[in-house]
Amino acid sequence: MFVAGGKHKEPSGSRSRPTVAHDALSQPSPEAEIDRLYHLGVENYHVRRYRIALDYHDRAVAAASNQGIKDAKLYEARAQTLLKLREFKRAQSDGFDAFRINNKSSASYICVASALDACKRPGEALEFVILGLRLADAHDPEYKQLQLLFNSLALRVDPALAPISLNDTDPMTLLHADVMIMILRLVDMQTLDSCRGVSARWMRLIDSTPLLWSNPVYDAESPAQDLVRQLPAYTKAQKWVHQQTVKRGPSDVMACEMLKKAQGSLVTLTFPSHTSSPAKVLNALYACPRPLLAGIVLGKDSTMKADLVFQVMHRCLPAMVTDIRFPYCSQIRDTEIRIVAEKCRTLRVLDISGCVNVSMKRLFITWNSVLVGRDASTGVEELYINDHPGIAEFLVYSTNSCHFSKLRVLHAAIRDQSVFARVSKLGPLLEYFKGIQITQAPFPDLRELNIDGFWDATTLRHRFESRRMTTLLRECRLLSCNLRRFSALDSASANQEHLHNLLQHNLSSLQQLHLTRALNLNALTLAAGAEALDGPLPLTSLDLSGCVGVSAQGLMALVTRCRNLTLVNLSQTAADNSVLSKLTEAVSATDTAGIEVLVLDTTNITGAAVRDFAKACATRYQRQLADSSRRRTWKLKVLDVDNCVNVGSDAVTLVRSLLTLMGTSVLAAI
Repeated sequence: MFVAGGKHKEPSGSRSRPTVAHDALSQPSPEAEIDRLYHLGVENYHVRRYRIALDYHDRAVAAASNQGIKDAKLYEARAQTLLKLREFKRAQSDGFDAFRINNKSSASYICVASALDACKRPGEALEFVILGLRLADAHDPEYKQLQLLFNSLALRVDPALAPISLNDTDPMTLLHADVMIMILRLVDMQTLDSCRGVSARWMRLIDSTPLLWSNPVYDAESPAQDLVRQLPAYTKAQKWVHQQTVKRGPSDVMACEMLKKAQGSLVTLTFPSHTSSPAKVLNALYACPRPLLAGIVLGKDSTMKADLVFQVMHRCLPAMVTDIRFPYCSQIRDTEIRIVAEKCRTLRVLDISGCVNVSMKRLFITWNSVLVGRDASTGVEELYINDHPGIAEFLVYSTNSCHFSKLRVLHAAIRDQSVFARVSKLGPLLEYFKGIQITQAPFPDLRELNIDGFWDATTLRHRFESRRMTTLLRECRLLSCNLRRFSALDSASANQEHLHNLLQHNLSSLQQLHLTRALNLNALTLAAGAEALDGPLPLTSLDLSGCVGVSAQGLMALVTRCRNLTLVNLSQTAADNSVLSKLTEAVSATDTAGIEVLVLDTTNITGAAVRDFAKACATRYQRQLADSSRRRTWKLKVLDVDNCVNVGSDAVTLVRSLLTLMGTSVLAAI
């Protein structure tokens, strides 16, 4: 016992000290302590606590060094941990120490080679692996891993060193050539060029198949870009995409080689963003036969000079081109549009978004002269005039001319307000509009309409007569068609009349409804559109984020009628557990499409409802995995419950564990 203010007193009769032999028996030997530290490090390594494992390995190596013990496994274990921590120089040093102690161990060769490969020295790594295959014990459990490392390095350093046994797993050998071509057509140009270096067989197939080079894609679309394209109001994905480094186009050599390999099979001619297309690339283009060319794409912010664009248009526009895209290219002028109108009689898609040097008045005059008469119609079915200062002019002229009456897709989004500083006022244009007798809608076959930003109240003062744009929507009857896809982001000042007409005339046919920040949209407006219909609604993509006037009952009534929703964004709305329970029922049912993206940021849902939804998703996924007859397995890709104050950390942990198998991105900041 301890006495306050004094020293420890031994009890009477026990004054004799223990013997030295007893002390030796009570303390572990140095070898046992080293072994204990080694095993503690290995245990922490297996549970991915690498920093703690490194501390134990350091102590084990130090203890062994003090005792003069040399054990290769101590250095090998520390080297493997250092590789996980990306400390490659130290891992290489420990690997060499293990090699000097025991050159029969395969693990030492693996550690050194992995560290050299990580330091971008694959040639030296391959030499060390070859040395290990000659000196290491073939009965070592890690010897096979050393062989696999040799195969991987050999394919990258020198394909001629690849063993014949690799052909047993080479898809070029196992699959038919037609199947390989179908797979390779899905990759971008950089990946396709990398595939040429796999082996001589891969190179022969790729170089001898012009079809692979016929439709060049230079940048593979990321999941975030795909999400932005489908849910434009999802700001988190947009921020992710904007933070990515700008990818440059292909090198001049690669562009010339691509045109040579196409050999007349070129279908789409693409000049990527941020490229200048020098003379030698254009010369290779002009020397290449182009009997199948159907599309020309000039990437956004491309730095091609206007005279080069004019030259390309003159020499590369055969009569069968159907798709021409010039988004945000200021070098496109009325002259190039005249060439398009005169030469491309089969044109179906035209994108002149942000082309501020293209006049809408000249556009109609040009097509009128080519078609001979204002009653004649072009074959253009898709028109993109986003951020163009002549959007209002186009709508007014279309009511008096049938040139674009066959439009099925019209994108007239206003995102960049600066382009409208070029236009003074709409007054004279609207006076002209009053004298026109409109007998029918200018686009009777319109199926997709994008008017993002038309009703953005926060930037009204930056626009030219922007309040009169809504008058054009009503007079042109753009919202009275049987639309299938409709997007109107930032609809802060849209009135009840417009919203009521939209839902009344289009809800029975809409497959995509993106209507964000619509402050005048309420439960009554939703009910008026939904109650007039019988049966389920065809909606597959729904974005009502920021529509604070819609009650939870209104949202629940809408999602109950939609059995095929795949993308849902109800962030910053009154959505609660009743809405989420209906979405859970839709996921649990076998006759529904299944939700793939669900955004419930800043809503009133609770952790229990989110857990039930995650359980339903996990059950559906496991059920589909067991069904071998399904060709496509459904997955929940994104679940966003950020800033939901009623969703606790324990619920988030359980949800993430339930959705781990699917690889779902769960966003939750508590």
